[in-house]
Amino acid sequence: MTFVLASLLVAIDQLSKFWVVRSLPLNGSEIPLALGFSLTHIRNSGAAFGILRNIDLELGPVTLDGTMLLGVLSAVVSLLLIVYLAFGGRGIQPLARVALAVILAGAAGNMIDRLRLGYVTDFVHFRVSWFDFPVFNVADACVVIGAGLLILAGVRGRPVSAAVTGDPPQRLVSQHAFRRSRLKRLEEFPELPPLGGRSGNHEA
Repeated sequence: MTFVLASLLVAIDQLSKFWVVRSLPLNGSEIPLALGFSLTHIRNSGAAFGILRNIDLELGPVTLDGTMLLGVLSAVVSLLLIVYLAFGGRGIQPLARVALAVILAGAAGNMIDRLRLGYVTDFVHFRVSWFDFPVFNVADACVVIGAGLLILAGVRGRPVSAAVTGDPPQRLVSQHAFRRSRLKRLEEFPELPPLGGRSGNHEA
């Protein structure tokens, strides 16, 4: 179910970008929607929301530009998330799994654009009065929403001891062992004499 959700979000991201490229002119006028949102069409060679636009990394004779470097990083993050969700994340709570699936979709969606096109298509602009948010896309939104859900999952999760988090039989064994330990400690105390002195030797 986790990978189905991630695949669905990647498909929505790619289809929305395809529609924008086919329908809206590059760097054209914005189309207002509602609540401060508008549609536009720009190309972003940086990271999410246009940051880290002009960076280069030299690895000996090879120089990776910012777009290629971010594409490789996105691929590494996507691969790590896939491995973790497939093999190591079966014990995490459902909300955390959903959050990681949404983050995976965001990383994979923009990775496809960077490695295939050399840039990312952004098209959603939010601006209200003095607040002007950078243009973004569905994949960017997935990363932010997934991070928020992951924080929420961490806040909701309560650290408990292994005896409580274990399976019911394990908890019963732990409780039984604890009771036996208490009884054993009580048996180690010396026997106390009866109240009122020795029994059977009272003087009239």
